[in-house]
Formats: sequence, C-alpha cells, structure tokens
Amino acid sequence: MPRCDMVDVSNNNGTMTVANWKSMKKYGVRAMVAKLSEGTFFTDQTAKTSIRNAIKAGLHVNGYHFARFTTVAGAKAEAQMAARCALNAGLGKDAVIVLDFEATNLGWNRNAANIKAWVAEVKRMGYPKTDVYTMGSWTNSMPLNNHGRGGWIANYPSNPTGLKFYASYCGWQWTSTKHFPGCYGGFDVSQMYSNFYYGTATKATKPKKAIYYRYNPKMIYARTPINRYKDIKFKHKVDHFPADTVFSIAKVVKYGKITRFQLANGYYITSNKANVNRLYYSVNGGVKRVKSVR
Repeated sequence: MPRCDMVDVSNNNGTMTVANWKSMKKYGVRAMVAKLSEGTFFTDQTAKTSIRNAIKAGLHVNGYHFARFTTVAGAKAEAQMAARCALNAGLGKDAVIVLDFEATNLGWNRNAANIKAWVAEVKRMGYPKTDVYTMGSWTNSMPLNNHGRGGWIANYPSNPTGLKFYASYCGWQWTSTKHFPGCYGGFDVSQMYSNFYYGTATKATKPKKAIYYRYNPKMIYARTPINRYKDIKFKHKVDHFPADTVFSIAKVVKYGKITRFQLANGYYITSNKANVNRLYYSVNGGVKRVKSVR
C-alpha cells in the first residue's frame, strides 16, 4: 500500500486530540493539513485545537482553504480570509497554505488568473509557502507548479497497492477512507514525494508577544482588514476596512499595557504592528519624508 505520510482533517473529523495524532504517527504519519476556511463565509473552528494538538504530538502542521471564487477579485478576498484564519489558527510562515481547488473549473486561462491572484495575495499576507490541491482529472486545467515542484493531487484507485501516482508532484492523496485505531471515521491520507510539507517545527513554541506602536507614525497602512471602534476598549465597532487602507493617525493613546491609535474623528483602531505598518519611515534633518515600507 502507499505510505500514510500526511493526513488532512476538517470539522467533519471533529477536533483531533493528541492521542489521535499519536495513533496516526505509529502508521507513519508525519504531517497534517487542517481545513482553515471556505469561500469568505466559513471558518473551521476545529482547526486551531487540532493544529495545536498535532504539534504536541510531533507532527508538521499546514492548512488549506476550500475555494469558491470565480474571479480575480474573489480570489484575493478568499486569500485574505485564508491568511487571517491561518494566523488565528496558529500557523507560522513555514506552514504550507493550500488552495483546495475542486468546486468550479472555468478553463485554463480563467483558472490560472484566479489561482495566481490567490497565491500572490496569500504570500503578500505573510505566508510564502503555497500549494494547490485538486483532483487528477483537473491537473491540465490549472497551473500547479507554483514553487518548482507543486501540486497535491487526489485520485482514489480501487486497489492502490504498488502504485505511485503523480510522483512528479508534491503528493498524491490516494484514499479518503483510511482508518486509524482510536480515531473516529475515515481519513484522507497522502503519500508525499518531497519535504515541502515538512517545514514547520514539530514541538510547541511560545507565541510571539504582540508589539504595539509607542509613538505616532502619522500615516499607516493596514496589513490586514481593520475595524474602527467608538471606544478604546473595542467593544463598540463602527465599521470595517480592507487590507491596504491608509489611515492618518491623530495620536497614540495608552490602554493598560498596550496602546491604540486614535483618528481625527475620535474613533480608535489597533496599533498592533502585526496589523498595521508605518508609511512615514525615515527622518532627515528633523523633517519626516514619506517612504512606504510595504
């Protein structure tokens, strides 16, 4: 039988425990891919805990987004969704963020434009490692080798013994019904042909401490979507702005041990450097010159 190098899971499998992952490791599982999101409407609430438990069990961790987009604009919006969910689920930049592309085949040209837009946006959001998952019958309908040796292909032969399908790609998902002792139901498992999905640390690390601005940068742009609030406690949301929005900052206001940015209209936004970055960069003779650091 093909190897069980990697398992992908979603809310359909429930929240995976450390014991579940350790059971799978006994059968050769080295990595996992958790569903993060779908379209712009669904976040998989089991991902964070399943990923954390997989790290505790010593597995490499990755995530995937199920595509629903049919346009470049839609692809970018879903890429932002995927990247936000990856960050919230605890995935670092060494994780592979996979595009699960199996819902709508629009032909090579449109697929290529949409997929390339999704990949570029995920990378811009801070995740340099991407891949595309699809079914075997669609491999000639889209670009797969986006990092030199790309593509994770699903094909379920009735008897996979002795087979080695799609060896020129990253991996082959050869069944969706693999059972492991102590784990509920059947699982999607894959035989991998490279180390691309094995890049993350296999032990838990302490999360990085959030860093907040302590001075007023005057002008900032949003790395991620940003909410505006009436109050410094962020309890009363006013509205929402997409990534890349530019804000003029009136002042920095202390809030406990952290800070908030206050705008000229009195509203507040985050000053967390993970979410915003300055546009005023250097000082020359006491005069600040505009220089984007994007």
